[in-house]
Parts: sequence; C-alpha cells; structure tokens
Amino acid sequence: MKNSSIPNQKGMLEAIPAITATFIGTVVGAGFASGQEILRFFGIYGTYGFIGIITAVFLMGLAGVRIFQVGQRQKPTSYYQFLLYILGEHWTPIVDFLFLVFFIILIGVMLAGSGALFESLGANYWTGEILTSLLLIGVLFCGLTGLISANLIVIPLMFVGSLSISFYGLWTQSAVLHTHPFNVGWFLAALQFSAYNIVLAMPVLLALSQEYTNLSHLKYGSWLGSLGLGLMAGFMQWALLCHFSQLGNSDLPMIELARGAGRIPYWGYAVILWGEMFTTLLANTYGLAKRLILLCGWSYRIWVVFLTIVGLFISQIGFINLIAGCYPLFGFLSLIILVSIFWKTSKKVKIVKK
Repeated sequence: MKNSSIPNQKGMLEAIPAITATFIGTVVGAGFASGQEILRFFGIYGTYGFIGIITAVFLMGLAGVRIFQVGQRQKPTSYYQFLLYILGEHWTPIVDFLFLVFFIILIGVMLAGSGALFESLGANYWTGEILTSLLLIGVLFCGLTGLISANLIVIPLMFVGSLSISFYGLWTQSAVLHTHPFNVGWFLAALQFSAYNIVLAMPVLLALSQEYTNLSHLKYGSWLGSLGLGLMAGFMQWALLCHFSQLGNSDLPMIELARGAGRIPYWGYAVILWGEMFTTLLANTYGLAKRLILLCGWSYRIWVVFLTIVGLFISQIGFINLIAGCYPLFGFLSLIILVSIFWKTSKKVKIVKK
C-alpha cells in the first residue's frame, strides 16, 4: 500500500506546479508585467484597489475551475466547442469569428511589443521581432509540452523579479500611499480584469484539462495560479502607490521603477517582461492553431508558421495603436463570456442535483 502511493504523489508534485505556472504564464502578459494593467485597473482607486485585486483573484480562480470542469466533462478539442457549450449554436459562430480576429491581432501586438522592447534596450526593432518569431515556432513545434516547459522557466523568474522590484519600491517609498475616494469602480475593474485575462487563457486551460486527467490537480493549479497572480499584483500595486506621483502616467511603471534600482535590475526586469510577452504569445498562437485545424485542415505546424508570419505583418501597425484599437471591444466580449461560464456551469450543477 505504501509503495502504490508513491507514483500518485509524484504525479501530483509534477502536475500542480506545471498547471499553476501555465495558468499564470497564460494570464500574465506585457500589460501585467509592466505594471500598466495594475496601475490602470487598480492603482487609480488607491488603497481600495487592493479589494479589487482580492476580488479578481477569487473570480479568476473560480472561473479557471469552471473551465477545467467543463473541459473534463465535455472534452472539447478546441475553444469553439467550449463556446458552443456555454453560448449555444446561435451566438457561438459570431463570438468565434471575433475571437479569431482578436487572437490574430494579439499575435501582432505581442510581436510588436517584443520589437519595441528590444529597441528600447538599444537593439534593432526587427531583431527583436525575428528572434521572438523563430523562438515561438521552435517552442510550439514541441506542442503543449513546449508551452508548459517555457512557463516553468519564465514564471519563477517573473515571480522573483516582480517581488524584488516591488520590495525595492517599498524600501525607497517617496510618498504616502495614494488614496482615492470610495466608489464601486474597483469592483467593475476587477470584473473586467478577470474576464479579459481568463478568456485569453481559456484555449490553453482547455488543453490542460485534456493533458491532466486528475480534476483535483487542475483545481489546485487554478487556485494556486490565481493566488500567485494576486500576490504579485498586490505587491506591485503597493510599490506603485508609493511612487504614484512619479509613475502614475508612465507607460511602463515597473520598468521605470527597476531603472532606479540600477542597470542590472533594469535589464533583468526587461528580460522578464519580454518573457511574459513570449508566454502570452505562445498561448494565443497555440490556441488559435488548434482552432484553425478544425476549420481548414492544415497541419498544426503549418498553422503555427502561417500565424507567425501574419503576426509579423500586423505588428507593423504599432504596439500602442493595436492596443487602443482592439482591446476595448475584447474587454466587453470577455465580460459576456465570463458571465456565461458561471451561469452555464451553475445551471448544469442544479440540473444534475435535481
């Protein structure tokens, strides 16, 4: 009996960190790692933003569990079948089309962001885009295993890096915490933040539900991933509020905070920021390639290469222009999906009990 428990324990110790890291890596992108999302969603509400972060942690953890439950029960081969389950036949084709457009644009956004980051560090813009594209193709040719492995490398670095720069910000506090009059804006921000990020992660979370068959492991990974995100977001929020007068209007507040710590921390955090762009790029390209296989029948690897090339063309529109043009629409769409996830799964539970 004692010997038979060893493989299960080993499986748990391997599965939960992989699920947790992939959950965080898929959700965390350039906006989160740079501090821009934290500042715009929660920092503007001052100390009340911490309540928003706690709310977002709960919503993302619960939504992740719901997606894993549906993935285990329905076993969808792509996010289209998941949308069909929660939205029905009438709305799914419309939402699916919007998803296809946004995910393709998002590939261009992350490639443009990579090029811009390389340029800010003194390298050539195209060097950043081409190197990122080649690495993207190489990792995704390994399938879901490559994506998980990349997150297991990047996420611990992100965790340590974000906390280190946050502690530096707290140590060098330049003012009292930024405060804001109480209003319900922090709740709406938490709702939008959760919806946007969990929908971006949805294709990969569904793939994880097929890769790991133990639902308990998936649930632990969802909650630990959400708690990890909340811990990083909370300390980043705290540090940014301590320097709100200097960083409140910055496009890359955490990068600016790292710059003050010296050249090595600045470069180190810039590399971590690129890593987060890359993991988001991996997740979106992987999910989109899996969806397009069902539409056109090309092989997975052909779609990976094709989407990368299309992303390079789209990236020429510019990082800021792409974000300003498509993110508001996707934010609204994500709210609909998040509500549908909770409503459909809750309804399913009631039917079963009855």
